[in-house]
Parts: sequence; C-alpha cells; structure tokens
Amino acid sequence: MSDLPDWLATTLASDATGGEGVLDPLVRALRQGQRVVGRALVAAVGRDDNAAMRDVAAASPAPGTVLVVGGAAQSRTAVMGDLVARELLGLGIAGVVTDGPVRDSAEIAALGLPVWCRGATPAASRKDGPGRVGGSVVVAGVLVHDGDVVVADDDGVVIWPAARVDELVAAADAKRRKDEERLAALDR
Repeated sequence: MSDLPDWLATTLASDATGGEGVLDPLVRALRQGQRVVGRALVAAVGRDDNAAMRDVAAASPAPGTVLVVGGAAQSRTAVMGDLVARELLGLGIAGVVTDGPVRDSAEIAALGLPVWCRGATPAASRKDGPGRVGGSVVVAGVLVHDGDVVVADDDGVVIWPAARVDELVAAADAKRRKDEERLAALDR
C-alpha cells in the first residue's frame, strides 16, 4: 500500500473519484486552516448518545489515525467536547470527522485537534449506548470502513476506499500534474 502524499487535497481526492466519497457539505471544518490525510477508525454513536467515544482507547488506534464518527446526524447533543478531544490527542488521533455537533469548540480549536463536524452545541450527550468502535459506519451519506483514507481540509471531506488507494493516488497525481501544466501555461 502506498504512503499517502503530502500534496493530497480534497479537490484532488474528489477529482480522482469523480466526486464519489465526498461527504455532505454540512460537515465542515471547525476551524479554518485545518488539514488531515490518514487512515480511518470508525465509531458508531446513537442519537444524542456518545457512549462509544469512551471505547476508542481500547481500539488502540495507530498514531495518525482519523476518527470517523457516524450516527449523530440527527443529534442535538455533542459527539465530543474538550475532554474527549484531549484524550483523542493523547491517543495520537490526527483528526475527527463526524456528522454530529461538538461542544467546547473554542477549547477544541485551541488544542489543535482538527475536527470536521455539523456545528457546535452546548448540550452534552447521554452515555447509555448502544455504540461501537470499528467496522463500518455511514457518515454524511458516505459508507466508511476502518482503514479507508480520509482527506479533509477547508473544502470538506473525501473518503477513499482502502482497496483503491494506489489507483486513486495515481489518478490524483495525474490531475495535479495536469493542473500544474495548465497554471504554467496561464502564467506565460
């Protein structure tokens, strides 16, 4: 499997798939200037319940993992706040993508954990379950499996299936080179 290139942006990731794997634009960067490219670890939470967030540590995520949390699209309560964000940073989580809201948004931003979410709320979630970490989950209209590639920046979030990474990196690189040639021609 290829290493993920540092030049990869969501626009190139989207172009490589013809727009497949792009999350609904309601999921946006909590703070501008954030960018992450990494492998997914998925978690499923219930509406207004984030019990699964307590189980992320037991999954022993590899450093650089992007936590993708689904099941909160209808939630009015937070998937996480600053305490969970601190725990995730301590685990080496590189970023979080969720279809739900977060709380303590200023504190999360100050911690430097890149987060893409549906917005912010002051309301805390229940912790009754059910929920799980690992497997697959639908987030903002896209099915995500553990190990899929997450590309997220100011323009949104794109998911690449793990089985197609080499092919998609090649397609994104071809598009990048074509764009560079076009820019060079425009600058003449």
